[in-house]
Amino acid sequence: MRIRTKILSSHAILAATVALICVVIIFTLRVADGNRRQLAASYEQLRNIDLIATEANHYVEQIAELIIIGPQGADMEHARAALRSHIATQRVLIAGEIDWLQDPEERDGEIAELALIDRIEALVDDLDEVYARLSSELAAGRRDVADALYRDEVEDRLDDELGALIAEVLAREQDEAEKSLAASARLSRQSIWLASGLVLVVATLGAVNVVMLNRTVLRPVTALAEAADAVGRGDLSHIVEPGSEDELGHLAQRFNRMTRQILDQRDALQSTNETLERQVAERTAELFARSEELETVNARLREIDTSRAQFFADISHELRTPLTILRGQAEIALRRRDATPEQVRETLEAVVRKAGQMGRLVEDMLFLARSEHGAVGVELEPVTLQEIVSETLLDSQTLARRKGIVLSPRQPLDPVIVQGDADRLRQALQITLDNAIKFGPENSTVRIALETSDGRAVIRVQDEGPGFAEAESERVFTRFYRGEANRGKTGRGSGLGLSIAKWIVERHSGAIGVDGSAETGATVTIDLPLAAGAA
Repeated sequence: MRIRTKILSSHAILAATVALICVVIIFTLRVADGNRRQLAASYEQLRNIDLIATEANHYVEQIAELIIIGPQGADMEHARAALRSHIATQRVLIAGEIDWLQDPEERDGEIAELALIDRIEALVDDLDEVYARLSSELAAGRRDVADALYRDEVEDRLDDELGALIAEVLAREQDEAEKSLAASARLSRQSIWLASGLVLVVATLGAVNVVMLNRTVLRPVTALAEAADAVGRGDLSHIVEPGSEDELGHLAQRFNRMTRQILDQRDALQSTNETLERQVAERTAELFARSEELETVNARLREIDTSRAQFFADISHELRTPLTILRGQAEIALRRRDATPEQVRETLEAVVRKAGQMGRLVEDMLFLARSEHGAVGVELEPVTLQEIVSETLLDSQTLARRKGIVLSPRQPLDPVIVQGDADRLRQALQITLDNAIKFGPENSTVRIALETSDGRAVIRVQDEGPGFAEAESERVFTRFYRGEANRGKTGRGSGLGLSIAKWIVERHSGAIGVDGSAETGATVTIDLPLAAGAA
């Protein structure tokens, strides 16, 4: 058996013994407390019953004095009130004892006492009725009738019955008190015997525990200490005899093996040193690789910072150009006093067109700022994508006609329904379609395809423009990025559109990606989950 098991077993036995002692003490105290409470209750009830008997006699005497000397109103009322008060007190005492009694037989006995109290109270009610009748007869001058009524009802019946009931209640309470005293005495004798037994058990267990610890722990530890001193003096031939199969016995065996393996430790230490050197080299290589990764990240951050700076330069240019045109058009209109209405209309249309470009740019910047702060909401509801595609195509017709671009849609006949925000989805698709028209060459075709696959709705927008380089496929959705081929070109976008589209699609649990090259043009794919039940 292991030492830990032995010690734990010893402690468990001691703990169980202590717990048993505590349980016994608690049980004894509870029983003693119950006996004390029952004795106190019996004492209170006995005292109150004596008062009931005294007041009952007093009340009967007042009725007798009514016959002898006439009405004594104040004394009669006082006697009646005192008697009923003590009866009510007895009822409360018995009810309180019933509440904490656990023995069903004892509770039944107290309930029976309550029934006796009810009978006593009923007899008092009868006495009150007889008293009223006596007062009535005496007031009418029928003394012989009053004497007969007193003799028949009070002396021969009610007084005897009331005395008998009070005596019975008194006898029951005296019996309860005697039982409580006997139980207390019995508990005292049992507690003495139990305490003696527990002391004997604890003493025996303590002696066994001391002997067990001496044999299983102290002796083997002393032998190991002597062996350690011997090895410290250089006596590697010292052997410890394993006395048992527990932990200390195994420790003695390992100690003996240790003395034989000390010479081998040098080689083990050398091997450990070589391992540490190898680990240091590996860690150095890892740190070097991580430094290269950090350098790559720093380069990316520098590139983003450069893109941001370029973005602000482009934004400044994008805003300055239409502002210059607006100012020029306005100045021309002001200088030309002989301008025809048609010329004024053309000037105002140019002003409105440039103001619209500036408004769209500001709206894109405002949308991104609000989305970063969570101020842009997405209200999801069933949306038919064919309607979104049709409305977007209709809005893009004017821009497409200016460049002679043909919009070629392809979509299924069955409704394709997703759970989404119609306005936001329309905005995302409008961005991708406008980009395709902007970057597509004149007199080319932009294809819009809607299809479903594996519970997903897929929208593809393909143009015949310059496309994206392979390295740009992930960067095109980065804010402020406009593409290497489009830097410095006016009217070619602010670099915000695709980042806005990506934000909208991701809020619909979807994905957006780009593909294509200079030969095939660019293809933007929007992937959205179909609404439940729409697949």
